[in-house]
Amino acid sequence: MSRDGAFCVFTALPAYTAAVAELPVSAALTEDMRGAVVVVPGAGNWWQDILAARAGGASAVVLADPAVLPRGAVESERWPGDIPVIIERPRLRPDVVANAVRARRGSAARLVTVECAGPAAGLDGVILDGFGWARSLAGASLTLRAGIAAPQGRIALLDSEGACSAPATLSATAIGGLRAGGLLQVLALGEVRTEVTVDQPAGLTRVETVTEEGTLRAPARYESSARLALRRAIDACLSGEPAADLEELLQDMALARALRDA
Repeated sequence: MSRDGAFCVFTALPAYTAAVAELPVSAALTEDMRGAVVVVPGAGNWWQDILAARAGGASAVVLADPAVLPRGAVESERWPGDIPVIIERPRLRPDVVANAVRARRGSAARLVTVECAGPAAGLDGVILDGFGWARSLAGASLTLRAGIAAPQGRIALLDSEGACSAPATLSATAIGGLRAGGLLQVLALGEVRTEVTVDQPAGLTRVETVTEEGTLRAPARYESSARLALRRAIDACLSGEPAADLEELLQDMALARALRDA
């Protein structure tokens, strides 16, 4: 549903009301979810919330910074796929991932390592996005081969699927502090080296690619992750093309749960 050419957006999240204000031509706030792009908070049982948004007539759903759901909360029902679901993952922005992958120019990673840290209450979410980075840079789905979970941290050994299978490791540490968010340090090693740093408390995201020609640093992204997710949802409604966000999230979430239960 549009109003004067602008897509209606149903949300109560401040980051998204600000994003709508920054998109005055293409987005407008509404109090009715029917036909609108509905923003679902990622806290709580977000799976039931996106199903409720679909049942309420949403034209698309944006899931904001989702938490890891308990086992069985999603597997009991399959997503019908009739409306697009765009996932906002601030530590795994699709534009930043695209920069990192494109700069490798098709060079396969031989090994991917991920180090992550965050407050204990939010560590699952940081690990979730760490697995997403490993999957993206390996260029294939991942399988957990071994894992150890302890109160203060976790370690995982993974393999990527496909002909050019590459091992991946992930280590996670629970830290103190009052600020929310997390830290990710990702390395993809091979003929080309990719180094990604995501420091949420510092507001820093950096992607560097090292080749025989030298070091390339990707340009900084100043658009908020909420605004990016909202633009992608509007584009998905206009194009009618399916988004892989939800499928990828569920893959990463299965790994995060498996490591937590190791």
